[in-house]
Amino acid sequence: MSIAPERESGRLLGAIFSASPDAVVVVDESGRIILSSPAVTDLFGYYPEELIGESLESLIPAGRRANHAEHLRQFFQAPRARQMGAGLELAGWHRDGTEFPVEVSLAPVEVRGARYAAAFVRDGRERQRAIDRLHTVNEITQRLLAGSDIHDLLPLIAERARRLCSADAAWVVSPAPSGQLEIIAVDGPGTEVLLGVELSAETSRSAEVMRTGSSEVIDDLSTAPNVPRGTTELNLGPGLYVPLIADERHVGTLVLGRIKGAPAFLPLDVAFAEVFAGTTAAALELGETRAELERLGIVAEDERIARDLHDTVIQQLFAIGLSLQAARATASGTLGERIDAAVDGLDGVIREIRNTIFRLPGRTEAARSLRDEMLRLGDKHRDELGFTPRIAFHGPVDASVPEAVSSEVLQVLGEGLSNVARHARASSVEVVVSVEEGWLSLSIVDDGIGIAEGPHAGHGVRNMVTRASNLGGTCTVSRREPTGTTIAWRVPI
Repeated sequence: MSIAPERESGRLLGAIFSASPDAVVVVDESGRIILSSPAVTDLFGYYPEELIGESLESLIPAGRRANHAEHLRQFFQAPRARQMGAGLELAGWHRDGTEFPVEVSLAPVEVRGARYAAAFVRDGRERQRAIDRLHTVNEITQRLLAGSDIHDLLPLIAERARRLCSADAAWVVSPAPSGQLEIIAVDGPGTEVLLGVELSAETSRSAEVMRTGSSEVIDDLSTAPNVPRGTTELNLGPGLYVPLIADERHVGTLVLGRIKGAPAFLPLDVAFAEVFAGTTAAALELGETRAELERLGIVAEDERIARDLHDTVIQQLFAIGLSLQAARATASGTLGERIDAAVDGLDGVIREIRNTIFRLPGRTEAARSLRDEMLRLGDKHRDELGFTPRIAFHGPVDASVPEAVSSEVLQVLGEGLSNVARHARASSVEVVVSVEEGWLSLSIVDDGIGIAEGPHAGHGVRNMVTRASNLGGTCTVSRREPTGTTIAWRVPI
């Protein structure tokens, strides 16, 4: 004997109704519950049969019942399948008095002329957590882009992580300047005892999680090995270690703890914490990038100021000094002394401008250019020479000269200035560095007694010639009329 199609369909629908993961509640136009699915027990704490005949308001927080009654009335006026309260924050009321977010879909049902509404209710806590996580990461990112210091935001990150992951304690571990790890941010009652605690970069649990990039769930933090000292004072039980990873860079560890007796961290909790940690680490990386770009901007601006000072002001002062020296040859007595004083004054101004250039905030040791190093080298020989050598540049010296050539230029300049100091008895030295058509030229001209005629056996001269030859260039040393010596060093770049 076969079962009638209607009965078979009824059984199938009943099985689907009972197996639905969403809590299904069917009400009439007055809001009275006439049917509910087994899933209401997990969501609301009631058995299905307990709800039959009860008002739907028993599942709604008291403060929201008036609005809900109006929504139900409007639904029956124009019944259609839809999501309830789009754009609104809906909440359910658990039997134990807990209010929690829900998502509700409505469907109209008509049976023998009677109209009903079927509400499919889903727990909205995970969705709300995901929204809160996005809001938190967005807030952190906006603050970083607005210029907030990364370290000022770490306590906020710890606080939001603790709340989003339903934890009682949270702390952030990061590499310290000492080479160890350090707890740099905490949140939760009593967690101040952990702030500033250093951990081993080799054996601590945080270090292991950073190395492996894998989260670790702890059954009991109070008895687990390799956890920070002070943890036992917090009476913590379940724990979770999550790596902070951004673009394969392991920047730290986020640690969460729950009070003893609280539920352990489930796989869903771990997955949520990992997503939060990953997006937060990416935001921190973005903040560091922004800070570095700002630093580079300062360096670039300081470099521009330095170039302007050197290529315009200093060069003009050099030109004035040379004109005064030329005039000095025809002057004597008091006028000559005044010209000498003016030249000395110009040299002092030039030194002060150079010192100002070197002290610009953005010009760090790492940012020194070939110009900087050559000017520093000239200042270094000032005491040995008895005066400051004048150094001028032409062409893209910093941008075009490779490091290998730069190091040789500095060596040659040092050799040349040392030779002048030891042998020339000069009162001035003019150095010109020029880059043009793929060649670098360095000339060192002094007004001393001049180099002797014939072969030059000094080690300094031989070294300069060898350095030029090794780079495929040339070096010549010759007497200068009426007095002095000229070194012409030229290599391809």
